[in-house]
Amino acid sequence: MSFAALVTGAVRALWQGASLGVQYNPVFGIGGAVVAAALLGYPRAPRERRFWAGAVIAVAWLAGDGLMILGRTREVVDGVGAFALVTPAWSAYLLVTVWAVVSLGLGYVAPALVGITVGRRVTHGTGWLAATAIAVGASLALSTLIASLGALG
Repeated sequence: MSFAALVTGAVRALWQGASLGVQYNPVFGIGGAVVAAALLGYPRAPRERRFWAGAVIAVAWLAGDGLMILGRTREVVDGVGAFALVTPAWSAYLLVTVWAVVSLGLGYVAPALVGITVGRRVTHGTGWLAATAIAVGASLALSTLIASLGALG
């Protein structure tokens, strides 16, 4: 296999994985981001809440997108399903990995981090409320932007 074929396969897998990743489930994305932002979005949030916020985001991602991605990963391992004909075979693994990372990062983690950051800057007792509002706003803004860009192309 030539170097050009390797690069082409990698670029195609990256593009297809990112295209699938931006099609995350916004309902679970909003829910996970809001709860995580409420747990950590005030200045004196205890450190042990980081674990719970991460667990909330992980469960929301699994319920929203993760189980479907894990099912497709199993199909890639078995060599059947939608990604069975992707050549070279390693690019199917790259595609599923990029799909999972983009979905988790863009749909779940980014809105929660934005909400947490804003909530920790509030100085007068309602940081968690500001964090949840910003997390919802960021989730809706990202979903709207992605949907509008998808409608154009």
